Amino acid sequence: MFNPLLEDLTKLKDTELESKISDLNKKYNIAMRMGNGDVGQQIAMTLEAFRMETQRRQFEANKKLMEKQKDSGLDGLINVG
Repeated sequence: MFNPLLEDLTKLKDTELESKISDLNKKYNIAMRMGNGDVGQQIAMTLEAFRMETQRRQFEANKKLMEKQKDSGLDGLINVG
């Protein structure tokens, strides 16, 4: 989901990303409690972009971990012959 008004989320640190997600959650809850559904929808779209970036980072970290485990596997330790 692309929003031209959002900053480049890839440049944020993990802690900054988590902080912004927490802040957006609070703002979303306030907007919905006050009956501002339109504002709530806009916040929800922005929140989704932040969550997608978090998921992308987790996927990349898992991918690197799997590659590292694959490279340092037990293939060299097993001798069949």
